[in-house]
Amino acid sequence: MPPSRDPASPGPEADAGPRAILRVPEVLMALAARPAGSSLAELAPRLGVPKTSLHRLLRTLERGGYLTSQGGLYRLGPTSFHLANLIGRVAPTSAFPESARPTLEWLAQQTQETVMLGVLAGDLPEIRYVDVIDSDAPIRFTLSIDDMRPLYCAASGKAALAFLPQAAQDDYLARVPFTAFTALTTSKGDMPELLREVRAKGLSYDNGGKVMGASGLASPVFDNDGRAIGSISVAGPAERMAANRARLEPLVIDAGERISRLLGFSGAYPPLE
Repeated sequence: MPPSRDPASPGPEADAGPRAILRVPEVLMALAARPAGSSLAELAPRLGVPKTSLHRLLRTLERGGYLTSQGGLYRLGPTSFHLANLIGRVAPTSAFPESARPTLEWLAQQTQETVMLGVLAGDLPEIRYVDVIDSDAPIRFTLSIDDMRPLYCAASGKAALAFLPQAAQDDYLARVPFTAFTALTTSKGDMPELLREVRAKGLSYDNGGKVMGASGLASPVFDNDGRAIGSISVAGPAERMAANRARLEPLVIDAGERISRLLGFSGAYPPLE
């Protein structure tokens, strides 16, 4: 007699139902993040799928033109690119920043601090806040939609600036005058090293750069071409932000990645050096 199975545990038939359907976009997204291709051995642990089940799925997708394989490596195929083009025509980019609102609401609920979505102003000297959710705390940081801040004195500005091309960073530092709004405003001389640190972490922190007693954390937002277009940030009283920083940091990074994926960004987040 075959051994009994716990009816609550998934069996082989689980891969034939709704769960299997979700495997398809998971495979496509995993391969989109690795344009050079991935092997079956690399994909299986990344997706948490047995090799035999994944191999059957990959062969099916290959027959449909969604994948190609050569030398043991799987890559996106012509049907996937055609689908991406069709989806791109109705992508949330056209509805941005409204499309990012659910992520802002999630981050506000998780952090209980003020959450801001900022975009780079046209010629880069400032970041403009296009959506804001104020904290309900009696003591909180507040600003208004369409407020602007110089990039060097806000976590949101530093997060975006750090992921611009090096030439754009150099141009910014060469032509923008730095005003010491407070004793803690980052100096021009400190910016290059600070931007390298932000790029390595995918996260920036500013304490009192524009307003004494207020601190912020921010992560960059990328569009479908991989360009840094702005950032998502949380801000609050400096003492409270410092006490909760370890808990807040991964939440902010998660929010930055969520919005970037929404806009079609498919690379590693934050981008690798």
